[in-house]
Amino acid sequence: MPSSRKATTRIWACSISAGLLAAAVFAQESAPKADAVADFMRAKLGHSQRVLEGLSLEDYDLIARGAQELALASQASSWQVLQTEEYARQSGEFRRSCDSLRNAAKAKNLDGAALAWMEVTMKCIQCHKYVRDQK
Repeated sequence: MPSSRKATTRIWACSISAGLLAAAVFAQESAPKADAVADFMRAKLGHSQRVLEGLSLEDYDLIARGAQELALASQASSWQVLQTEEYARQSGEFRRSCDSLRNAAKAKNLDGAALAWMEVTMKCIQCHKYVRDQK
């Protein structure tokens, strides 16, 4: 292979390598944001699972703890995916539902807690639908 052809091949190889390296760096910079949201959503799911476990076992402390964790999560910056009045309203309703759930657990009212849990779940579904519709 003539030396000019080798040089051209090396330049192309270096260009391709640089492009792949840049793509990898960009993907790594983007990944933490996606990972942070995924981690936050997993944590919310864990709180929800604690509530459901508490309801199943009639463990009022577990129900109250899960409700408190969900209410606190709704105040985290990771929660604020939209900056609209409707999103703020739905977040407020979600927190009030979590408070009702926690209050029913503190009163050792299993039926009230189960009903409040259904309301919390509906608030989750409605808000997730709203967020999907906005994107």
